[in-house]
Amino acid sequence: MRLDTFVLVAAVGFLATYAHLMFALWAPRFGLPRLDYPLGLSELSFGESYEGHPPYWLGLAVLYLNGIIFALIYANLVGQYLPGTTLVRGLLWGGILFFGSQCFFNPVIARHGFFSRKAHPRAWLTAVVTHVIYGAVLGWLSPIL
Repeated sequence: MRLDTFVLVAAVGFLATYAHLMFALWAPRFGLPRLDYPLGLSELSFGESYEGHPPYWLGLAVLYLNGIIFALIYANLVGQYLPGTTLVRGLLWGGILFFGSQCFFNPVIARHGFFSRKAHPRAWLTAVVTHVIYGAVLGWLSPIL
């Protein structure tokens, strides 16, 4: 992968993650539960390293790093095998990430149960929308190598 392509995909991953995060934080305006991904990721990733609560910015760093890594995986490995237009491919990738988070990350690592049942009864719905937004932005703007 050339450097300019790497920077482009990383920038798209950053932008898609930003859109993903903004909807998660503003979800109550749309009648959905708020998901504070950076707060949860900072507690999960660094909670034992601090006597109190770890800084919020560490959760932001983890979230954006995940978004960029998943964008690079999409552009280099997965996107070429997904069917449809680039937007459909991005939406499918967002759906794959959603099901991965709800069936593995939430129950096994975060301990929120399948589809976040222990967090909020409708948290999964906010997660669906945020992952659709991430996938739509990624599919719309990211090249597939």
